[in-house]
Amino acid sequence: MNFGVISVILLAAFLHAFWNFLVRGNSDKTVGMAAIVYGHLPLALLGLAWFGFPKIEALGYIIASSVLHVGYQAFLMNSYRFGGLTQVYPIARGSAPLMIVIISVIISTDHLKYLEILGILTVSLGILLHGFSQFNKDSFGPTGLILAIFTGAFIASYSLVDGTGTRVALNAISYYGALTIGNCILFSIYLCIFNQGVFRRLLADGKYTFVVGGSASYLAYVLVLWACLTLPIAVVSSIRETSVLFALGLGVLFLGEEITFKKVIHATVILLGIVVLHLA
Repeated sequence: MNFGVISVILLAAFLHAFWNFLVRGNSDKTVGMAAIVYGHLPLALLGLAWFGFPKIEALGYIIASSVLHVGYQAFLMNSYRFGGLTQVYPIARGSAPLMIVIISVIISTDHLKYLEILGILTVSLGILLHGFSQFNKDSFGPTGLILAIFTGAFIASYSLVDGTGTRVALNAISYYGALTIGNCILFSIYLCIFNQGVFRRLLADGKYTFVVGGSASYLAYVLVLWACLTLPIAVVSSIRETSVLFALGLGVLFLGEEITFKKVIHATVILLGIVVLHLA
């Protein structure tokens, strides 16, 4: 497998972990998530101005994904109310590739080699072991676990929709630019129903996350969608979910979350999975 493409996905993984770190580090999770969602708009609009809107055939995928993204964002925000970054993040991200593999095999979205499946399973195993090892701690109970798994289901769903939609559009930037607009519209409706005061708080407390986190999140997903043009969606998703390694580092360095021997073992399993995927 092309190491250059893998490197691009790993860069996306770091950027993805970074914006999750910003949301987790914000005491107001709704403001943090809103800043990320609306922070996509500047680059998205620039991309649309340069590349134009995607083909009309991609519209159905864009609408479906806009709905799925709002569900993902809502569940992720609430998940972080019941667990830390190194607890919620691994379960949500580790379960998604497994779901994508199952769906891909059932509906034949992509042809997966046996070595690719082994690599995906190894990466997901390492991530999930890390996440479930946190389950018995007082700060992460059944509610956080359930929300994290539902978040993973949304991740799997929008990943499959977006990977396919990008292939229809044949341009990751134009596709995600249009999706960003749809997501912002639906997310605004969600906030108006459930948290009307967030817009005022966003202007006061979310400027840094809007600029830095929003840009990082936008670039991360554009890189992922670009990779889906050449690699199976399940493989791209699996490599992207190694962002848990970066999230672990950020959580330890800046949020005071401890690192243990178990976490080192889990990280080793994840890295082994990446090696297997590279060899596929």
